[in-house]
Formats: sequence, structure tokens, C-alpha cells
Amino acid sequence: MILIIDDDRTVRLSLGLLFRQAGYEPEGVGTEAEALAMVREVCPHLILLDMNLSLTTTGRDGINLLRKIRIFRPDVPVILISAWGTIPLAVEGMGLGACDFITKPWDNRELMAKVRKAIDSARAAAAQTEPKQTLDEMERKAIVEALRSCDYNMSQAAAQLGITRQSLYRRMLKFDIK
Repeated sequence: MILIIDDDRTVRLSLGLLFRQAGYEPEGVGTEAEALAMVREVCPHLILLDMNLSLTTTGRDGINLLRKIRIFRPDVPVILISAWGTIPLAVEGMGLGACDFITKPWDNRELMAKVRKAIDSARAAAAQTEPKQTLDEMERKAIVEALRSCDYNMSQAAAQLGITRQSLYRRMLKFDIK
């Protein structure tokens, strides 16, 4: 499944049609909350992430969401897409683990080539890695990493994970995190 994260419904529909015609199973969401819920539920083969999910054109929406996605799905390839792309924004996104950057309007052939390359590279890397972790192990690791990155501030860690502080506390008890 290819997850398309873009606030513009027309873009989601256009990309969905392109991916469907290429034999992929696309799924589109328009908000950060929907994106995080989807990333928690399923592991997409690739994420296409718009950098601007609001009326701003700074790209901070996409950068912040990329950080959160990386907590839950560190190995899923992410291609950033933006009509307002700049080189510093692309460099920052790549530094946070995005595998590529595309500007709108996109060229269908170029986009599909980048999508295929990203998915093929991720599959090859997964085939060479150690045995997969269980979902509980992955969740525990994500919580510990979020807590460390926020200097053990539970409110900040919960916000970074996209859950409530109460949910974080329950999960900490479940995994015996102190």
C-alpha cells in the first residue's frame, strides 16, 4: 500500500489514480491525525508526504509529521512532495530520513521511477536485516526513544507520539517503562 498524505483532495485522487494504474494499492489521507492513525494501523510500502498540510507554505507541517512517522515506521521509505519546495527544505527532509523530494506539478514518469526505486530499495534492505520485531517491541522502542528525545517529559513525548499523556502512561505501565 502507498500512503498519500496531502491536504488537497484533488492531488490525492490524481496520485491515487496514477498508482492504481501502475498496480499499486493507494490510500489517501488529508490531515496529520489521519496520517498518524494510518501509520499506526498499517505498514505502508511507501509514504508520499506533502510538506504543507495547512495554509502555510513553510514546509514545517511536513517536516514535523516526518519526524513523527519515523518514530512508528523508521524503515518505510518517504518521498516528500511540495509546490513550495526549496533546497534547504529538501535537505532537511532527507536528513530526517526521507528518500527523495519531488516538486509539484510532478512528472508522472519521474514520480513512478522514484516510487519503484524507493520500494525496491526498502525491500532489498528489509531482506538483509535481522528478524522483525513484534509490534509490542516496536511500540516499546518508539516510546523509549520519544521519552529520551524529550528528556523524559511525558507531555512532550506524548505529543511527539501523537497520543494523550494518559495513553502514554498506560503504555509505560504495560511495557514496564520507568
